[in-house]
Amino acid sequence: MTGSEDTFKPILLLVRDSSSESNTNVYGLIPNRDANLAALILFAILWGWNTVIGIYTKQWWFFTAFFIGCGLETAGYIGRYLSHGDPYNINYFLDQIVCLTLAPAFFMGGVYYLLAKFSMIYGSGVSRLKPMVYSYIFISCDLLSIILQAIGGGMAATALDENKDTDPGTHIMVAGLAVQVAAMSVFGALSFDFIWRVIKMKKKGRTEHPNLSDKELDALIFEPKYAFIRNKEPLYHIFLYAIFTCSLLIYVRCIYRLIELAEGWDGYLILHEPYFLVLEALIVFLGVLSLSIVHPGFVFGRNTSIPVKGLHKKKHFEETEEEKTLEFNESDTAI
Repeated sequence: MTGSEDTFKPILLLVRDSSSESNTNVYGLIPNRDANLAALILFAILWGWNTVIGIYTKQWWFFTAFFIGCGLETAGYIGRYLSHGDPYNINYFLDQIVCLTLAPAFFMGGVYYLLAKFSMIYGSGVSRLKPMVYSYIFISCDLLSIILQAIGGGMAATALDENKDTDPGTHIMVAGLAVQVAAMSVFGALSFDFIWRVIKMKKKGRTEHPNLSDKELDALIFEPKYAFIRNKEPLYHIFLYAIFTCSLLIYVRCIYRLIELAEGWDGYLILHEPYFLVLEALIVFLGVLSLSIVHPGFVFGRNTSIPVKGLHKKKHFEETEEEKTLEFNESDTAI
């Protein structure tokens, strides 16, 4: 058997040699060294950037989600880079399959929480659900997805190395990805519904109050406490586009991985790395980059507290004593 044939032979047909620790190339190919090194470096840069900006702006939930996500991406591409020189090392393979599978779920965890914050920023009467309901639903789905993908990835990778049946682990991974795709689909629908309700309220308010300026109208129909955030133009609208871009790209990535795993470990997609490099590495990088450049901390402000809680049915929610003491000024909110 030639080296070329061995490189691209379907994973499940490769054999182990008892004279060595492992003679199974669980990839079914040799990972591209330069492409995976480039991904490693780029995600390491994003990791450092989000760490510094997240700590500085004090957006703790978003910081935690993106810190873990970027860290997992960096670790995953370290595994793929090292696998170029040793594609038989099961530890490198486990590192990349688990880390790169889980990372997007953490990114979406950060994005999900932003929708709850928007519910607070606009106030009651706009959101169809209470802010904490968004958090409970989507973050719970995210955690379930993470657990299923982690368990399934570990089971499938171990089964590959031991020449055992990979179907149980693969099915669990597919289930985890399916949960993630379903949650993102519902999230997208609720996000568009939220935007549509904002637009409708603006049109209605303009009809009823034609003489008010845009800022006066905004403060009248939405929560006035956070008007300074909504009035940060054009940054605020660019931020909304960045959220949409990140969500859409990760959604495409999840669909790709769902199809890839559904084909099995010897399927066409998994044995052709260019698909992975574009639909996994590049797409996730661009999605994370969009919300790294237009970071929530730049929009919300460094010392602005936007506590996520339930909304009352009246126009504006009641503030806690702690929130009443918060003072917003240009020096506090400017980056």
